[in-house]
Amino acid sequence: MYRPLTRFGIPETQVIANVNISMESEVHRPVADYSANIWEDLLTYFSNKSELGSTETLKEKHSTLKEAVKESFMASKVNPTKNIKFIDALCRLGVSYHFEKDIIEQLGNLFDNLDFNRLIQHDECDLYTVGLLFQVFRQFGFKLSADVFEKFKGDDGKFEEHLVADARGILSLYEASQWNTHGEDIIEEALAFSSCHLKDISFQSIPYHLAIRIKNALKHPYHKGISRIETRKYISYYAAEEKRDAKLLEFAKIDFNMLQKLHRKELACVTRWYDEMEIKSKVTYTRHRIVEGYLWSLGAYFEPQYSQARVKTAIALTIFTMLDDTYDAYGTIEELEIFTDAIEKWLPTPPNMLPESMKYVYRIMIDFYDKLEEELENEGRSGCGFYQKKSLKTMVNGYMQEAKWLKEDYTATFDEYKENAILSSGYYPLIAMTFAGMGDVANLDAFEWLSSNPKIRVASEIISRFTDDITSYEFERKREHVATGIDCYMKQFGVSKEQAVKGIKVLLSDAWKDMNEELMRPHSCPFPLLMRVFNLSRVIEVFYRYHDCYTHPEFLKEHIVSLFIEDIPI
Repeated sequence: MYRPLTRFGIPETQVIANVNISMESEVHRPVADYSANIWEDLLTYFSNKSELGSTETLKEKHSTLKEAVKESFMASKVNPTKNIKFIDALCRLGVSYHFEKDIIEQLGNLFDNLDFNRLIQHDECDLYTVGLLFQVFRQFGFKLSADVFEKFKGDDGKFEEHLVADARGILSLYEASQWNTHGEDIIEEALAFSSCHLKDISFQSIPYHLAIRIKNALKHPYHKGISRIETRKYISYYAAEEKRDAKLLEFAKIDFNMLQKLHRKELACVTRWYDEMEIKSKVTYTRHRIVEGYLWSLGAYFEPQYSQARVKTAIALTIFTMLDDTYDAYGTIEELEIFTDAIEKWLPTPPNMLPESMKYVYRIMIDFYDKLEEELENEGRSGCGFYQKKSLKTMVNGYMQEAKWLKEDYTATFDEYKENAILSSGYYPLIAMTFAGMGDVANLDAFEWLSSNPKIRVASEIISRFTDDITSYEFERKREHVATGIDCYMKQFGVSKEQAVKGIKVLLSDAWKDMNEELMRPHSCPFPLLMRVFNLSRVIEVFYRYHDCYTHPEFLKEHIVSLFIEDIPI
């Protein structure tokens, strides 16, 4: 398993260390009151447990069921709507990655089929089916026209009220409307209509599993959920369906459990690295979020071929967290200027004027990125390491700007803040890190494209920065902290906090429309890379929509348990 760093020894004498501690104790630092790591026991368990592998019997059963499911999938092609419903089940049950080539080929053939498009418009294709078809096509980048929903409107131009009796249909319409792009008024209307009626549904009148599914969809629509979390939930929904495919369900359960074993191994690897680096004792001011950081990387890609990539991304997230907290909750302006200048010049060792903890963060960061660049060179991806470092420098320069604003007690205009927020969101280096694990598809052209501020990257950065700003506003006001996007919006437009939040939510809605649009064919770069950006944006929705779950990890506890601790009974 990948272990990118070696343990660092720090040769300072005890006398110098004592002097540094004495000096640091006199420095005023805006240290935050972060929640403690709540997963100590779990991490110890994973780190020490050696046998987490899948049994051969389970692998054989998995292989047999995979063939049976593929046969069913191929057989469904004789009926296009049933075929796409099968694809939807494969996606939601988390096993579509096994058949991705066949799925894309089939959808491409159907998308170009005029007879099939006429079939969608036919009255026999109900709201549930049309909504599902719309979702599946757009999920794979085929921009099915929003006009398919016109037939559900009455003479008054509004969605017909009798539709509200169909709970599954309204849910399907609601989830389809998450894929809206700019200028699609009918999808905006569908979203307002469906969300309103889903909230008013009498849950006593529908099956229990459907009621739970609707409640969860209103909280986190499938489109904006972390894939593994959505899969875990959907397996339970599907198991309660009368018309479920027993072999498909069993295959999904076994596949989930096998992947869970792999994910546990990866988490154990990240944990061992964290312990060997002695980060908890060496960098005491930072948030210790090993499990949450790993969940973040899992949100980017869960498939087995990205095992090494998840470990690297989780480690990178730990480094990003230390950097964020160094700028936000530890370093003085003078220290941060020295620190930023050293990163800009990529000095091999940290400047002596820095506190020991900041030196330690610097060493870990430099070593990690130098080793990553060497690996990319050895893989034949020469030059990609340069863009990895460029993305990191971009982020810390954004952090530095915020530190200067705090020092000057300056509240930026919203336009100034937004321009810098693209940098300080941290999503440029995170996206670049996920690209590093994608192999040859993420070549030098891909990294150059990413560095050019493509619309999908900017949309993801806006989603990351401003979703966090809205959620963490009250927590940040409790300490010395730079003005947030809400404060800057209030200043520039002379409005209340509530109006500022409303305005920023419009900005977020537009960013999601940009995201959806960029996922449609023809693509500006390979689709698998666009999916990394999309998936990372979905992580933000789960981590920050209601709480700052990364800072306050108790809000992620349910997901951690369901994904890493409890397997699915078969």
